[in-house]
Amino acid sequence: MRSPIFLIGFMGSGKSTVGRHLADHLGFRFIDTDVFIETRFRERITDIFARYGEETFRRRERMAIEELMSMPETIFATGGGLPCQGDTMDLLLEAGHTIYLRGSAPVLASRLELCKRTRPTIRDKSGDELLDFVKQSLERRAPIYSRAHAVYDIDEVDTVAKERLLAEEIARSLDLG
Repeated sequence: MRSPIFLIGFMGSGKSTVGRHLADHLGFRFIDTDVFIETRFRERITDIFARYGEETFRRRERMAIEELMSMPETIFATGGGLPCQGDTMDLLLEAGHTIYLRGSAPVLASRLELCKRTRPTIRDKSGDELLDFVKQSLERRAPIYSRAHAVYDIDEVDTVAKERLLAEEIARSLDLG
């Protein structure tokens, strides 16, 4: 059995879309941890944040990844903050292959502007405020994300065809023997 692969990076970096292509390419299962949490707790993430706060969401996120992380031959698209909670990055690095999809703050902010209503931490931010939030968050998170086994830049990955090419490039680079 081949170890799981964890895609990490800031929200909007393409973890879910690239992850689906990668899973198809390798014949692995695909699990988006945010979707799993919504299904497991029967509540949308935006509602969890609104009702219980970020701390409760982070606890549920940690419980979910601990439950799932030993599944072989699975691609996990993790929530952007997941690796940054406590020793979670250490757990991911030990459990499988961790890949950081790295984007610049301007590219990520531009992508997030299009889908912010489903993202509780940014739903009320736009323009410069959103860009500043992404920059500040990346400054805190980049040192953790950069511990991944591999890093791929996503700034130029702006079409479905390029997402597929990136997934193929990642698949070729993995030593899954």
